[in-house]
Amino acid sequence: MGRKLLWLLVVLLPLAGCAKGSYKLAPEAYRQQVKTLGVVPLLLDDQSTILHPEREAVLDLLARQNAGKSPWLVEALREGKGYFDVREVPGDPRALFSSLVVESTIDGKGSQFHRSYLFAPGAVGELCRRNAVDGILVVILNGVVRNEKRWDRDRSSLNFLQADYNMILASAAVVLPSGAIAWTNGGTDSAFLDLQYPDFDEAFYNASEQVRLRFVSVAGLERILARRDSGLLFKSTLSQRYKELFDRLTSALTPGLLDQFAPARGTAPAAK
Repeated sequence: MGRKLLWLLVVLLPLAGCAKGSYKLAPEAYRQQVKTLGVVPLLLDDQSTILHPEREAVLDLLARQNAGKSPWLVEALREGKGYFDVREVPGDPRALFSSLVVESTIDGKGSQFHRSYLFAPGAVGELCRRNAVDGILVVILNGVVRNEKRWDRDRSSLNFLQADYNMILASAAVVLPSGAIAWTNGGTDSAFLDLQYPDFDEAFYNASEQVRLRFVSVAGLERILARRDSGLLFKSTLSQRYKELFDRLTSALTPGLLDQFAPARGTAPAAK
């Protein structure tokens, strides 16, 4: 094996390990069926479990922050070069959610607990035909209560609190024109925004072993969602939280990253 190929594999293997989610088709079948991918605007499930005392304000914040973000995801997927083309699919997010989603289900336990969605074949097929795409990527922000372990921010502390936390997930799926799901994320890789946190400082200063859960304020959530990368070389115009989400999706949805270096099926390996 040549040095160039060895170097390339060293670079690509960590990237392959970052890919998450679950393909419902074999890699070759996915590549054949989904050559042109459509990306709908980010959607919001306003009937999901959001227990924040200012629930309507949280929903309004998420809807505002979602607006106009899908072109960034389209561009990131295009740069991944995993498809013949990636196209933005326009539409009103509320109307799209109402027409596309027929049911939600709860899957997994503990930190893998997440919400999955089923889609209307007729609506998905019409959307694919109208936009000349082979499938659509649907990303839905939704609230759940998930049992997790959260550690004290003090690095010298070994304190943690295992509890049920209200949080926002980003459930994503690639849906074929038939309504079948070709890929979906879930579990820990769908986490997007914490609505609650354990107040270890209150317990410490009150000499109490009881750690209470508190909700992040709406103003705090807005600052978190608006925060941008403040690196020394450049500052991203896309917020850090959405950039992290899009990076995860792009990593998972770039099929065939390593397959192009493997021998074709049915052929003998090159002679040494």
